[in-house]
Amino acid sequence: MARAFVRLLLLSSLAALTFPAAALEAPQGLRVHSRQLRVDLEWQPEASLHYEIQRGSSLQGPFETVSNYFPQLNLATDFIGRPGGDCFYRVRSVRTNPPAEFSNWSPVAIASPLPFNPTNLLTEVQEAAFRYFYNYAHPVSGLAREGTMFKGDQCAIGASGMGLFNLVVGIERGFITRPQGVERALKMLRFLSGTAERFHGAFPHMINGATGKPIKFSTYDDGADLVETAYLAEGLLLLREYFAGQSPGETEIRSLSEGLWREIEWDWFAKEVSGRPVLLWHWSPNYGWKMNHAITGFNECQIVYLLALSSPTHPVAARFYFEGWEAPDYGTNRIQFGIPLQLGRDLGPPLFWTHYSYLGLDPRKLAYQGRSYFDHFRDFCRVQVNYSRSRSGDFKGYDLIWGLTASMGPEGYRAFAPGAEDNGTIAPTAAISSLPYLPEASLACLAELYAVHGRELWGPFGFYDAFNLTRNWVAHSYLGIDQGPIAPMIENHRSGLCWKVFLRAPEVRAGLKALGNRPERRSDGL
Repeated sequence: MARAFVRLLLLSSLAALTFPAAALEAPQGLRVHSRQLRVDLEWQPEASLHYEIQRGSSLQGPFETVSNYFPQLNLATDFIGRPGGDCFYRVRSVRTNPPAEFSNWSPVAIASPLPFNPTNLLTEVQEAAFRYFYNYAHPVSGLAREGTMFKGDQCAIGASGMGLFNLVVGIERGFITRPQGVERALKMLRFLSGTAERFHGAFPHMINGATGKPIKFSTYDDGADLVETAYLAEGLLLLREYFAGQSPGETEIRSLSEGLWREIEWDWFAKEVSGRPVLLWHWSPNYGWKMNHAITGFNECQIVYLLALSSPTHPVAARFYFEGWEAPDYGTNRIQFGIPLQLGRDLGPPLFWTHYSYLGLDPRKLAYQGRSYFDHFRDFCRVQVNYSRSRSGDFKGYDLIWGLTASMGPEGYRAFAPGAEDNGTIAPTAAISSLPYLPEASLACLAELYAVHGRELWGPFGFYDAFNLTRNWVAHSYLGIDQGPIAPMIENHRSGLCWKVFLRAPEVRAGLKALGNRPERRSDGL
């Protein structure tokens, strides 16, 4: 982003010397929105153009270029960091291909940052994360792009499933209208059903958002990814239950969602590995089962087994859950920072393990060792809060700020967790998406991130993916799978919406009932 901005400045200087007349039309429909400590901007997009944004202190200026934005987007945010005072904005279009062209400036729009209000901040955070899936979606398919640092056609199936949850939250919170939501849902579902390539009903990890062809994720991972498919299927069931109206659009949403859900061949992925019944993560049309990666817990994949048990067309038996998913090292009894833990190991996992499967699956509906998963997840968060306090002398910002999960880091993507897998990198999605489990600590972290560090950490889709204050590093980018849980999990805290709607699915209720009939554990731990 910074390099793109520098390039725009250089081109701007060149244009002032070389091109006296603007050939492009000025951006239309500039709107500015007063938000807490900041101003958001949006305008009508034009294909293949970049934009330059300036802020002035009056209608006549002087104006200065705003730096914290993505030049290719028709939306931006200007984090002022204080309330009050009129800000005057103008935007112009830039064609960067030589010879460079610049439009005239748009008419000036005026807005003033609002005072900080923690109570209303949740809605603004939800709206910003929602924009990643609505405004930054692939223009052809509507699918969620892998991230802002990847090629534009590279879309993620799991993040697209999370995008369906964001769509429902966006409608309920008034970010878009219900007809707009229907239109976007149909765009995605028609592409997934009619264009995207599937393998025994399952989707790849990544897909080309224009052609529907798989994008190889690793050497042998060029076919089905059952875990990413499960995150999508979770969203399909949410859509089917949410869009219950009788209009042609909502009727088609239910039909397409139902078809995609019923065609997933969960039983195709059911195998015996080392004498254990498990579901395998990958299948390739070129390499078959070569990866041989069993899905065993505990990790982020619980929804895979629930949906496999719940399938009306290709189910697997409950023993795959009890004997395969619940692996021998599924949990260990231990005490960390004075908190008894049973699920998982050591100091606890990266927190995405408590988010991805639970956008729709209410963790209060399943139990392990007599305690709900909600209670186990709350304890993971409590340990992370105490751990952060214990490391406040080692890493800048630790204490009120907490939350370790998989995210971008100074050396690239990594699953950060308490202990050896911690280098001071915090991802805002970790604490924010944990709001249902530990509201007070999550809200305190959110307020600190926004009110104290917002100018560094906030961009057009909310908080950037990750940061490391000790190393003076900020990602300045977004990942779909980190953006995905934010708005739905906030909503589950506020109203329980996603949990309630997902649980309307009769197949899900039947699957949960089957898992409630827990067999006696054998002496070998199975």
